[in-house]
Amino acid sequence: MKRHWLTLIGPIVLSGCLGIDASSSPKDSFTVPVSFQEVFARAQAQAKECWSADGEFPVKSSIDQASGTARVWVTGILGSTPYAQVDIRALGERNTEVVAMVMGMNMWNRASLSALHEVMQFGVPTCSSYMPRATPR
Repeated sequence: MKRHWLTLIGPIVLSGCLGIDASSSPKDSFTVPVSFQEVFARAQAQAKECWSADGEFPVKSSIDQASGTARVWVTGILGSTPYAQVDIRALGERNTEVVAMVMGMNMWNRASLSALHEVMQFGVPTCSSYMPRATPR
């Protein structure tokens, strides 16, 4: 029984300690010829499909229409630590800058950044990358 309790409490405790680290977490920055609103919708769909573990990790978002900026992020169990986030900035009517960062573990890894890049370009949520490309920064 004691081992079972530790298995349950361990991830909860760690969720407050782990997350994105701006200095070391995998990151990808790119521009897509897609409208700001569409990129925002694609980022939300991708986060729900691939980063939320069927709703176990909450997907949150914010949008500022006036400044043309938005953020989509996935938090830990306690809700304060981001495991993955996508920052979006309009560069005009049909061009959008995307900066994505993930914690580097589990489903929030470099491979997920490649998949996100494809989703932003092609509009179909996928948890795996199918296109050859250089490794994201």
